[in-house]
Amino acid sequence: MKNLNDWELPLDSGKLNDKQHYNLEGIYEHAHSELSLQQSKRDQIITIYLALCSFLIPFALGEEIIGYELKGLIFLIVGIVGVLFSCITVRYREYKEVYWLCCQTLTVLQSFKSEELDKSLVQRTFYHCLHKKGKGYLKSKGEKLIFRKFRYARKNIFSSETLHFVIIELMTSFIIGLGVALLLVSMPGLNLILGVTVGIIAFILLAALYFGTCIKVYLPLESDASEKNAEKKNRAFNKVFSKAWFLHFYHN
Repeated sequence: MKNLNDWELPLDSGKLNDKQHYNLEGIYEHAHSELSLQQSKRDQIITIYLALCSFLIPFALGEEIIGYELKGLIFLIVGIVGVLFSCITVRYREYKEVYWLCCQTLTVLQSFKSEELDKSLVQRTFYHCLHKKGKGYLKSKGEKLIFRKFRYARKNIFSSETLHFVIIELMTSFIIGLGVALLLVSMPGLNLILGVTVGIIAFILLAALYFGTCIKVYLPLESDASEKNAEKKNRAFNKVFSKAWFLHFYHN
């Protein structure tokens, strides 16, 4: 297909500087700064949600004019906001993990000559750092190499990162469960059962989202001898590597 605009044309590799110099130290500083920023954003979300709950919950519980059904609706809305905040927090957690791998990769790349740096070396170094960090969760099963997901969850369940997420997760699950119970106040007994059930389900789903997202970063480590798995492994790696945009400084 013919290109319609000049900016659609491919880059002219013949105009590249033969003696390319990559400021890996500068890139590392930016990556490390972004790594810290993800943690700061996460803390801000928790603070905002705490402030929102501290304002709306006493209002909903203390206002006599408002009926129980409306109070339940308010709690559900706050709970939905908590779910959205939880999803954002998980996103920050995923990128923090990838940026940490970026920093490790950039540290290793500084040992290579600048003229040796290309896409293949950068990706191999990234995978090397990924394997180094995740090898403790790998298990050989015949010709297969499996990432032990439950072991990862068990080892990280009491980490500071996880506990930060559990704070917002517990609040969100409780508020959603309470909202359901208040909405169904006309069905005494059953409303409490449904409220507790929905709260527990919300907690489990959010926990699964958190650990599932973190584990996806390490899925490229899984392998077996089949060609189908090689394609799957390649897709998993490219999906993770695409988020490591600090490492995309090469031309091709």
